[in-house]
Amino acid sequence: MKRPDDSAQLLLLAGFAIGVGIVVLTIMLNNVIYASNIASESSIDTARYDISNGLEMTTQAYENAYQSATESGPFDNSTFEQELEAYAETASKSYAITGHTFNFEDYALYEAYMTQNGLASGEDDWTIVSNVNITNTFLMEISNVSKLGNSSNSLMITATNSTGLLWSIELYNSSGSVNITVTDGLSSVIEQREMSLTQIDIIGELIDNSTSVGFDFDDYTEGNDYSINVLGGSNAAAYCTFSGNLTTGEPFMFARYFVANPTVTMHSSDMSITRSLPISLPGRIS
Repeated sequence: MKRPDDSAQLLLLAGFAIGVGIVVLTIMLNNVIYASNIASESSIDTARYDISNGLEMTTQAYENAYQSATESGPFDNSTFEQELEAYAETASKSYAITGHTFNFEDYALYEAYMTQNGLASGEDDWTIVSNVNITNTFLMEISNVSKLGNSSNSLMITATNSTGLLWSIELYNSSGSVNITVTDGLSSVIEQREMSLTQIDIIGELIDNSTSVGFDFDDYTEGNDYSINVLGGSNAAAYCTFSGNLTTGEPFMFARYFVANPTVTMHSSDMSITRSLPISLPGRIS
């Protein structure tokens, strides 16, 4: 009569042993996974994050310095440089705590081209903004006519949608005057003239705030989801401002009056980088 009791006790002991084994195995497995994760995280190269943060902070510092330098009227170069010097000192101390050296040089502002980064060597053909519903501001000023290309090397700004061209304006140097040619989506000329101009207001349809010109931008873009693009950006040095609303209802703004091109240098025990950083000023708000 004792054999059944002995078998039950053996089964109970076996079940208990298996349960303890499972618990021990689970704990060991968790420790292995934890140790593996720690080793993996410690091997991640954080240098690219340090570099990215440094470049982003420097861009923001230039935009803030420019804003401070223009708050009270015309651009104040002294205020601009003081802001950048304060940033350089603070950033250098902050990075030193993490074992990095940080430095940037060249506070100067340069004449901006209509390229993507604002430099003469920048990307010629690019999109300023996409998915536009309405444009409220479209201002341009050719800052130096002598740097505007001829008819074979013109600057063109277009409005396009998914089906193609809606509207375009082409500008080129014609014996010291600026030739302006405005076309519709069928490449039919809306307006063509030569002007010794300073500022072009596409939405207000004015040149130099006085001469009325039939740009007809709204007529050809209204009701469309469109992009504003630049072609041949290195063929012109110019100031520009674009603003309006996207199809999502959000506002957008891009303004470039100058371009900065500081050289950023960062060093640590495991990385070293020196990079030029073109910065459009005032910058993009969207």
